[in-house]
Amino acid sequence: MERPDRTEKDDAQKAKLIFISLAALVTILLIWSFYTANNARQERDKARQETEQIRQENARLEQMLKEQNQINDDLKKKLQVCETKPIPKPVAKKTTSKSATKKSSKSKKTH
Repeated sequence: MERPDRTEKDDAQKAKLIFISLAALVTILLIWSFYTANNARQERDKARQETEQIRQENARLEQMLKEQNQINDDLKKKLQVCETKPIPKPVAKKTTSKSATKKSSKSKKTH
């Protein structure tokens, strides 16, 4: 009669060992999933931060582009105005003989 009692103990120990093994496996999987979830969360936060920085930089660059386009448009308008204005031709001054004789007589009087 002792024989069946031992097999029951052995079976109980085997069941306990299997249960503990499964519990250990589930615990390891749980720890691993927490670890990978934490890493994924950190990567997500970094990506969000980088995305926000890129958005801010994009807004700054768009503002700079608008300003440069406005300056460019102003310069184009000024160029158009300059191109539409008639170019004045240089007028040659004619000296009259009266002014030439006055200068020469004045220079003689001062000496």
